[in-house]
Amino acid sequence: MSYITQKKISQIFRQDVMQKGFKHVSVAQIMHQAQIRRQSFYDNFDDKYDLLSWTIQATMEDIIDSNLDYLPWQEIISLVFFELQENAKFYKSVLKNQVEVDVVREIAWHIQILLLHILRKKGLIKNRQAYDFVETYCLGLTYTMTNNLFLPEPKEYDELAQKVCNAIEFAFGNY
Repeated sequence: MSYITQKKISQIFRQDVMQKGFKHVSVAQIMHQAQIRRQSFYDNFDDKYDLLSWTIQATMEDIIDSNLDYLPWQEIISLVFFELQENAKFYKSVLKNQVEVDVVREIAWHIQILLLHILRKKGLIKNRQAYDFVETYCLGLTYTMTNNLFLPEPKEYDELAQKVCNAIEFAFGNY
């Protein structure tokens, strides 16, 4: 299956999750909407949890990994926060209605790629303390982003992104 077909399935999956909730989305429904044989799904994904994992990874690769050498890291952080805010129904549903895929960890892993990229540029990649900080910080940052979705009055993405950028600049500025 081509990457474009995988993206098509993923897009329909995201839309269905936002409309119906993760619990009520089935592979059969997705494939019917995509007008693709059901077996084509299973040629590439084990189940809807595998599709969820792939969707999160592909989204974060598009936002973070693909932009490392093109956008300032501050803009990439903003893009991640924007993604979560714009697709809050999707993220809330997959965070609330399943435990098979650790969505927070998936996102944090890609943010870690970004922060390690910053460390490399500053020549700090061999510093074990900096690496440990990045790993721990990314999980905390991602929990902050995802918990914000569930607040009665969530903060705007740009406000949270600015706080994160300030914290990163403070932490890395001390090295």
